Amino acid sequence: MDPNTSTREQFTKHLTSKPTPDFAAPEWKKLAETLKTLLDKLAHHPAMAINLQQTYMTPANSKNNVYFMWDFIGRTLSYLYMINPALQNLTSREKDLWKEAEERATYAKMLITDQMPGMLDMMTEQTYPGQMGQHPEFGEDILEVARHL
Repeated sequence: MDPNTSTREQFTKHLTSKPTPDFAAPEWKKLAETLKTLLDKLAHHPAMAINLQQTYMTPANSKNNVYFMWDFIGRTLSYLYMINPALQNLTSREKDLWKEAEERATYAKMLITDQMPGMLDMMTEQTYPGQMGQHPEFGEDILEVARHL
């Protein structure tokens, strides 16, 4: 996909439509399926509507917490796709990517479910100062999926 011509919605569909191989290790499969579900729910959250039809490389219209986590989860899922799903005979790079994907998933869970109160708001505001005090709620459907990370 070309990030200069493909929309965020197309990128989301591309990442979430990849089939899980039958030979995937249970832990790889669980993480991949959870991340795919979460990415789709974040993409279709009302706070992402203004960003979804923009090309991936276009600066987002609204860089809110939902956008921040959509980007974070999408990148995490991309890392996962660079790893042998069987989790066997991994190269050193794949081992590092697996560890990174697991750590990012855990961190995403903590941020979305607010286990570190205010941390996501602070991170978003530091990265995107225009978002000061503007933090849409994720909603129970997203929180429920995030709890499974």
